[in-house]
Amino acid sequence: MKKNSLIFVFAGLCMLPFGSCQQGKQNSTVQDHAEALRHPADTSLIAVLRADQNARVKDSISILFKVVNPTSDTLQYTRYHTPFEGIISNFLTVTDTQGNEVHYKGPMAKRIMPPPADTYRRLAPGAEDSIRFDLKKAYHIDSAGTYILQYNSERVSGIANGQPIQITVKK
Repeated sequence: MKKNSLIFVFAGLCMLPFGSCQQGKQNSTVQDHAEALRHPADTSLIAVLRADQNARVKDSISILFKVVNPTSDTLQYTRYHTPFEGIISNFLTVTDTQGNEVHYKGPMAKRIMPPPADTYRRLAPGAEDSIRFDLKKAYHIDSAGTYILQYNSERVSGIANGQPIQITVKK
């Protein structure tokens, strides 16, 4: 068996189902599932971002990160490069309206690859996991303006990037 085949088999074994985690699970909304279904890969978990509409420069900026399973299968993802592991990676692309990327100021953790079995979470068909985090703890937002946020870590986590969102930060 070739080395690449062995790696593929090992990676597949690492993704076998491990206990389901219900932390942060909320009732899904029709809008989130409709958004998830618009993604071209209908066999994937989808990242959905939501933001409070009253964001101010001097305050924290609360972002809701959801992982939605629009499929009829139980799927899993690794917490790597998601807020479920804390803010220890640059898992978002944040830009202003001119396309300038906002500086990531959080830590960049090095991880074991492929991810160990205990980093995986299972998500039942039609279910979602969610968690809130403060955008300003990881991204340098110090002026009022409009920003575009996009999840960017599909290749690591196994969660499709989903649709970008726009937030307006006021003084």
